[in-house]
Amino acid sequence: MTEKEQAKLKNYVLWLLSRQEYSKAQIAKKLTSRCEDSGFIEELIAWCEEYGFIDDVRYAESFVRRQINKGLGLMRIKNEAYQKGVNADLVQTIVEELEIDWYLQAQSAYNKKFAYTSSSLDFKEKAKRIRYMSYRGFNHEQIEFAMQTSPSNE
Repeated sequence: MTEKEQAKLKNYVLWLLSRQEYSKAQIAKKLTSRCEDSGFIEELIAWCEEYGFIDDVRYAESFVRRQINKGLGLMRIKNEAYQKGVNADLVQTIVEELEIDWYLQAQSAYNKKFAYTSSSLDFKEKAKRIRYMSYRGFNHEQIEFAMQTSPSNE
């Protein structure tokens, strides 16, 4: 690989990181699609880490907060973090530090979607709502809590 190609890749990484935060795994994946030299990719990522351009902890904190603000549950957050190449232990640590009440998070997500609907639920409608909440990443206990305490059920 020539110096010119290396400089191009370095500029590409800096351009990517100037636009948004990325995890190490995401940057490695993007670089692998442009370059086969894994040694240079590792060096470039190490250089970015050394100067603080890539920080997986910072990325994970930002990612978890964004997902919580979207009204997602713990299971969905962990799954999406895994897909982005973030360490599961790191995500768990961040979630524990934030001390999120997942029951209130589930209730909020449920009320946002189903606040203005009738309170009488047939089996089909209840199953639909449970699927929706499961897709959002909440467990069965949290879903039951949200459905029982929703304003539409009062």
